[in-house]
Amino acid sequence: MDDPRTAVAALLDGVAEHSGPPVPVSELCRRTGLAEAAAETAAPMVFALLSAFGALDWRQDPATGEALVAAVSPQAGYLLRSLSAYVRTEQAFLDNWERPGTADPPLTDRQALSGPQFLHLLEKRRLRTNPDAPPLRRVDVAQVVVKNRVRGRGGRAQYLMLYDGRARQYQLPGGYVRASDRDARTAAVRELEEELPGYSYVSGRDTLTELGVFPVVQISRTHGAVTAYRVALYQLRSGTERLPLAPGALWVPEETLLDPAGTVGGATLNITALLRLDRALPGGIGGLPQSMSGVQHRPLREVVRDRPWEVVGLLVGVVGLLVSLVPLLW
Repeated sequence: MDDPRTAVAALLDGVAEHSGPPVPVSELCRRTGLAEAAAETAAPMVFALLSAFGALDWRQDPATGEALVAAVSPQAGYLLRSLSAYVRTEQAFLDNWERPGTADPPLTDRQALSGPQFLHLLEKRRLRTNPDAPPLRRVDVAQVVVKNRVRGRGGRAQYLMLYDGRARQYQLPGGYVRASDRDARTAAVRELEEELPGYSYVSGRDTLTELGVFPVVQISRTHGAVTAYRVALYQLRSGTERLPLAPGALWVPEETLLDPAGTVGGATLNITALLRLDRALPGGIGGLPQSMSGVQHRPLREVVRDRPWEVVGLLVGVVGLLVSLVPLLW
């Protein structure tokens, strides 16, 4: 049995077919026709990997020191048989590794077996069982606080949030610090110009004030891996009266922004670093000045979302007015 795939599949089937207490790995290899060398090297490595699935009772014989193995239950045996079938047919049970982005449950079958999504679930469990689990990646991030008054919001301070389609979350304007960026401030300027169509940072008119740098360890909603972020936060102050907004931009009130369980339109908010900033600043982010002097206009979708019945009433009134004018046109 020279083909590695055939050997691994036979090993999986052998464990699945065995019933009773754990059997020596050498005996299992003999039953499945594997060579003695495989029993000593390949088999233990395969079983060590599979033990991460929790499907194996894999232990050492106290008398002989030999490795013993068995499936922990019939259901675990079925998993091994299923994996064997995938191995034999050279078919992958996870896909879409090239496509970034994860989602919160409930998940479709397609979503659950997407590579990054499956990784996200694994990492979520790893972090839950060990809050100090070491991160798999480290990145520097620059984010910008934009605070202003918005028309129709009663003069309350609002904060600009942008929707990240891959992470399916709202977050502050900003992003990764690239190798081509001179520093985090340079990255913040670049991200503002990329994410706010029509906006250009003008020295003298615009300033970025550093508010602090905060370490955050959490699962990346884009890549699915536990990530150590170094988040540099800035506030934009601009002499321009209004900012041009992208389609995924929303003005969010402070009480929603600082709610760890807060959502906007059903989407969660990525605010871990912002919450730490709020605790670090005297008076919190509420004590920050306005970013611009002018009152910001809200996108129509925000108005409709916040005041649906008023919008419906306005539309009904307009339709009624048009209907009443029709006879006058004849």
